[in-house]
Amino acid sequence: MSLKERIVDYIKFQVDKGVFESVVEAVTESYAAADSVARDKIKNTNPTRVRAQMRRYFTDDSMAGLFTNGMPTVHKTDPVGEHFVTLESGNVTISHIELKENEWARNAKHREGLASKNSILQPYNLDLFEEPPPKTDDSLHIAILVLRPSSKEENQAEPVDILITVPHTDWRGYHLEIPIGLMISSYGELKPEASLTDGAWPSLKKEILAVEDSTERKEE
Repeated sequence: MSLKERIVDYIKFQVDKGVFESVVEAVTESYAAADSVARDKIKNTNPTRVRAQMRRYFTDDSMAGLFTNGMPTVHKTDPVGEHFVTLESGNVTISHIELKENEWARNAKHREGLASKNSILQPYNLDLFEEPPPKTDDSLHIAILVLRPSSKEENQAEPVDILITVPHTDWRGYHLEIPIGLMISSYGELKPEASLTDGAWPSLKKEILAVEDSTERKEE
């Protein structure tokens, strides 16, 4: 079984399908609402920036309200002024980010901290959060990657796609990148051996670290 397949099975054991279904609903409804408000209220100037900001805040608000089989937390950023949302489910932490296709995430303290969950190389810097999320020392980080349409596209009311990713520590690649619809449809195919989570995470963690180490050496 490949590393990607093992990660998928591990996620499916730790995260209820309903969490991902709720995420899809939250994102699609937020996109539709943001587009509707931008079209209705911005009549004389370009609505692109307003729409983009509302997408982010509407999605954050929706995800912060997802209490179905997941524990949402709203964190303040450092420096103060913004926030981000995580969901805790089993031994998995879920965040979200919106990007264009073939775009990489910009550096941000909270994003670096979340990705470091997948390196497990050093203790968390608790200054990143007003209070640390649960299990910061040893849990898998999933980033829900929402691909936004180009500003030139006529349809701005829905995302291009929603992906489940497991980012590298430096956010320059992914251990896993799979459409959320495909992940949802695969529930029920969980292999029995993947449910042995007491032994699954340590070996999975070692493989993730090995991949990152190998990638770094190739780039040197």
